Amino acid sequence: MGKQCMGRRPLRNEKNRKRNQLLNFHLTPEDKEEIYRRVELSGRTLQDFMTQSALCQQIVVVGNERLRERIIDRLKELEPLLHEIAEGKCDNEIVMAEFRMIYEIAETWE
Repeated sequence: MGKQCMGRRPLRNEKNRKRNQLLNFHLTPEDKEEIYRRVELSGRTLQDFMTQSALCQQIVVVGNERLRERIIDRLKELEPLLHEIAEGKCDNEIVMAEFRMIYEIAETWE
């Protein structure tokens, strides 16, 4: 469980990372009710439930030409890092997570 906010200190999660970013989206009343029901059954906080759901669920991508071009452009930007990874010189977790995400998108492309 994350640490509680005391005074002006930001909330931190179990890995002692600051949780100071906000993400909003719109739902139907039925979707909101279903999410809260799932949160209650999970035994987690809404924040932890939504974070885990967003980061750990497989997403099926319905591709189009514009998305394909964006992915190709991003891979071109990351290409120099591929050589570093191949040589064992890159251990940047964020970059590795992005490569995994691109791979997962390619695997589920419809």
